[in-house]
Amino acid sequence: MTVTQDAPARTDFVALAEELAERFGGRAAEHDAAGSFPHENVAELVSSGYTAMTVPREHGGGGAELEELCRAQETLATGCASTAFAVNMHVHGIAMIAGIGGPAAERAYRAIVDDGAVIAGGFSEPGVGGNWWHPTTKAEPVEGGYLLNGRKGFFTGFPAADLLFLSAARTDDRGLPEPVGFLVPKPERGVSVTAEWDAAGMRATGSHSLLLDDLFVADAHMVGQPGALPLMFMQGVHWAWCSFASVFLGIARGALETVVREQRGRTLHVLDRTVAHLPGVQFRVAEMRTRLAAAEAHLYQSVRADHDRAIAEDPLGHYIEMSVMKNSVCRLAHEVVSLAMQVQGGSALMSAHPLQRAYRDVVAGLLVPPNSDVTAEWAGKHALGVPVFAEPRWEG
Repeated sequence: MTVTQDAPARTDFVALAEELAERFGGRAAEHDAAGSFPHENVAELVSSGYTAMTVPREHGGGGAELEELCRAQETLATGCASTAFAVNMHVHGIAMIAGIGGPAAERAYRAIVDDGAVIAGGFSEPGVGGNWWHPTTKAEPVEGGYLLNGRKGFFTGFPAADLLFLSAARTDDRGLPEPVGFLVPKPERGVSVTAEWDAAGMRATGSHSLLLDDLFVADAHMVGQPGALPLMFMQGVHWAWCSFASVFLGIARGALETVVREQRGRTLHVLDRTVAHLPGVQFRVAEMRTRLAAAEAHLYQSVRADHDRAIAEDPLGHYIEMSVMKNSVCRLAHEVVSLAMQVQGGSALMSAHPLQRAYRDVVAGLLVPPNSDVTAEWAGKHALGVPVFAEPRWEG
């Protein structure tokens, strides 16, 4: 981005999200209909200091803790879920990078705070699914760095990106693939868009598919040590899964608010009172509130957990627990929006109605890896003391 922060930068990020959500909500339908990327929203996120939220205070950022991040993202999603989802790649990504630290993190802090840089993340690949610690993108060592070759899908926020946070695999001393993370300035060559994002939901996220073709990445742009990528996911997963869950919780909360507001104002000719007086409407709204409360409780219980202790005692268990939470919250959010559609009736299917967009957007939460079947398998095995992953078999 060429935009930089206003001075002084905001630090009350939930209140800031409320202000931004109102403005972003006014643009959401237009961007959804066109499938266009909301560059003006990202510019406001940068200039307000929102994108520096999770940069440590000692490096000029907001130093936001996990709960503040989630509350802000939940609020932002009530206005424009696509914008909240896209910027989540940035705000949780820099928090995960901060957990590793090192020169790459410090360069990212300076770029975000001083230059208004925005991060887009790319770990999904064709045929890999949610197994992000097994990338198929190849990192070939060359003088001064690596050449990267492979394909990336769902590279959310790519149109606004200044820094690309991505993964690849190099070959270690044993001849085995070793995952490596990189934070790369968006290059002029070596990366091309093979398919622009055109989907049923989250249409304004710019989640393009990319081809990496002999992309040179300097050694200095490596995040952490080679092979540390799986541990980074396990140690930082609470930043990712809690903040993603908060976006879908925000969609559900917005749907409930829309339904309540509209039923209070709707009157059928056969009634002398508003639709809000119908028992069926009341029952469904009550069920929406119940499921929303369950989702919120699960999310914020996970947010407030002692993550450092959980990681130290059982990093795999921590990853699984956060994955179970994310899937639970996203499933409940989907149920809330489905009930909202039933309450609203046929008008909710119209393209101009915000519930139609919410219904298409909330489905994405069910598809963010790891999926529910894989997560359930991991959780069941872990609880029963069965190895979650099969031991590798070596020949010879």
